[in-house]
Amino acid sequence: FLLLLSDYEIQRQIEELENGGTILNETRAFDSKLGCTVPMRDKEGKQDYRFMPEPNLPPLILYDAKSLPANMNHQQVINIDWIHERLPDLPSVKREKLVEQYGILPEHSFTLLNEDGLAEFFETVVKQTQMKPKKVIGWILNHLLSYLKQHSLTVKESPVSSFLLADLLNLLEKKEISSTAAKQVSILLILLYSEALGMSEDVQFSCNNGVCCICFSLQVMAIKAGNQKVLNKLIGLVQRKTQGRSNPVLVKQLLEKKLSE
Repeated sequence: FLLLLSDYEIQRQIEELENGGTILNETRAFDSKLGCTVPMRDKEGKQDYRFMPEPNLPPLILYDAKSLPANMNHQQVINIDWIHERLPDLPSVKREKLVEQYGILPEHSFTLLNEDGLAEFFETVVKQTQMKPKKVIGWILNHLLSYLKQHSLTVKESPVSSFLLADLLNLLEKKEISSTAAKQVSILLILLYSEALGMSEDVQFSCNNGVCCICFSLQVMAIKAGNQKVLNKLIGLVQRKTQGRSNPVLVKQLLEKKLSE
């Protein structure tokens, strides 16, 4: 009944105003058999209500862009079109836009919106990478989100930023690294982030011939200041993470090249 009552009252009040009438302050009852509301008592005339206007609150006048008078004081009116333009999309509208714009599955759009900040993360990655959105969503949901869930982390707490993930996916899209290598790099990024907590979140990485090197800004500063021990430590770290499969000479060359940029 509540939905029927609301629909009827909305239409009744619209027709009343369009016909030049006024909406009375009254209590109305809904007749379910007739499908309409009927007046019961006047709020202003009954002492029980103690109805009176609030002197400190000015009249609230609503207009749309077409009906707004030119000489009206804009501080005393509410432009509903102006408000409507600035309202964020409802979740259902946002999901439709994600599906239409990026060609992702409807169920994926639900996941993106159910996780705070994940839709923005996804769109940022898409803008920064050459990879198709359908592939990007797979990486975000299957790898990044699963890791966040396992470690009870929010999207804002993600050890891999949207820009880092975009760089990684660009390398994969250019076939500079394989899909397996890309997964290993994403794991390596997370591991390095965990070891460097409290130091810096600014990460740099480069790949060549399937070998990827990653370092943090404080380590970069130390190496540029002439601390070769930090460089050797990074080479050793790459060796451990790749289980000795990387060429230390090539790793050193990659690091030195990246540091000279």
